[in-house]
Amino acid sequence: MKLALQPDKFFGILDTIISTLQIDELLTTVVLEIQAIIRADRCTLYLINRDSNELYSKVLQAKDLVEIRVPILKTSLAGYSATTGKLINVKDAYDDAELKSIDAELAFNKSWDQQSRYRTKSVLVVPIPHKSSEDIIGVFQALNSPDGFSDHDVQVMEQLAYLLGIAVNNALLYQTIEEEKKLREYIIDDIEEGICILDTKKRILSASKFLELMSGMRYTADMMVGENLFDLFPTFVGTELEEKIADVFRDGFKKIAQLAVLEIKIIPYTDEKGKVRKLILIFSRM
Repeated sequence: MKLALQPDKFFGILDTIISTLQIDELLTTVVLEIQAIIRADRCTLYLINRDSNELYSKVLQAKDLVEIRVPILKTSLAGYSATTGKLINVKDAYDDAELKSIDAELAFNKSWDQQSRYRTKSVLVVPIPHKSSEDIIGVFQALNSPDGFSDHDVQVMEQLAYLLGIAVNNALLYQTIEEEKKLREYIIDDIEEGICILDTKKRILSASKFLELMSGMRYTADMMVGENLFDLFPTFVGTELEEKIADVFRDGFKKIAQLAVLEIKIIPYTDEKGKVRKLILIFSRM
């Protein structure tokens, strides 16, 4: 893949995006960094709530984080991108002819501008992929670049969108675990999937009850802590799982290993410099 950004800028923003597991930081700090790169006046990273059919985000007002929610409608720019999975780049959001050339139903809701006394002109909306390009987890919306958003801006955002998708997936998974119990403590036991956390030496830091069943009840979850995963489960040695774990530690990107009766998601947990410090393994029966 040819980088649309200079390598130092690309890897700088990559470090920022991948190093955080806090969804609020992705919605605010990371967005501001991308905003500076593409010279936009305003940017918002919207996530999709399928249950309520809404786009939601958080923005800084003064020193407070304020949640915003908007319905997913094909008639709006962000809603159209979220619905169709298509990128939108318009020179003037008030130009109905330009919008109708994209889709006959597409429109811009001027009430937002009227309430805030703002004038939206150029708009770039890029879908954020979730696990695969066929699924959308959110959209990134940028407003008012000085001369409109160029083809280069589009290339930059298409590359950053993939990274944002990985980061959002990680952050949402981490948030789900954190809501139940802290990552370093015990993990939820009443789930159908097995979860364990590995350190860089592949020692188990925490494990759920599912792994007790996987061991044939030879080990309790507490007994597994501190032990090497491959010592406890020698049948994993030489398999795709061992190979993919090495890949994730090296590259920092999520992988999925397929074994005979298990699917294992391998998710990196990085520090502030983007270095992989732990892996979250999620075991599912196939």
